[in-house]
Amino acid sequence: MGDEQQPRKLYIMRHAERMDLTFGYGPAWMKKCFDEQDNYIRTDLNMPLSVPKRKGSQRDYIYDCPLTRIGLVQATFAGEAIKSRNVKFSHVFSSPSLRCMETCRKVLEASDQIHLPINVEPGLFEWLEWYVKEMPKWMSPEEMKENGFNVSEDYIPVMNETEILGRKETCEEYYERSFKVASDVLQKYSGKILFVGHASTLDACSRQLVGQQPKNEADMMKCITKLPLTAIAAVELDSGSQWKLIEPPILPPTHLKNAAFDWRILLD
Repeated sequence: MGDEQQPRKLYIMRHAERMDLTFGYGPAWMKKCFDEQDNYIRTDLNMPLSVPKRKGSQRDYIYDCPLTRIGLVQATFAGEAIKSRNVKFSHVFSSPSLRCMETCRKVLEASDQIHLPINVEPGLFEWLEWYVKEMPKWMSPEEMKENGFNVSEDYIPVMNETEILGRKETCEEYYERSFKVASDVLQKYSGKILFVGHASTLDACSRQLVGQQPKNEADMMKCITKLPLTAIAAVELDSGSQWKLIEPPILPPTHLKNAAFDWRILLD
């Protein structure tokens, strides 16, 4: 049965574990793994073996950090589960955030779909209110390609980087932006579609699609605190041409938090 005969589905996935929320938000995590000459140095087994090369300064990583090694494992688990359920994507879209791009690449790799190009969609970036002091600096499509990302050269984003960075938006406007991205993509592309974004993306891209109203900030925060890393929401178009949330195709990932270890405590 071809994709045109199967129910249309949209899968919306949160990225995997990221460096800053593991080793300290903002500049804090970078102080642990970049020296004064901006050389990357690992100080923990959960830090990546290397980081992508960027044309700007290493400061560009502050609000656009990579995944941890555990994050890469989480994304691999998700990709393996997707493969085991024989879920074949027709088109793939990702927020330009490095953590989302790395998650997307690892999921495609582990599910044997690495041949699919990633459509980089700035409109999938999370709520801008969290970046009022400083906006992230994303890698350009050319930089992404140089770092091994299979980025689509033909994709025209629903919202480009200029339209996203620097704008102000309420929580409700963020939901409207996300709904516009989902609606426009679903109008232009068929089959099974994967979005890789942020915790808020799961609700923001699906809520109005299934006929609900945008959430306010308080309700959104209650929701996203319950969404684990690499969580997937699944939305399906039923026979009555209505989108509805359905059970995700893979199991949830649950694991224990592991605290940092300083061997010097044994000297006490």
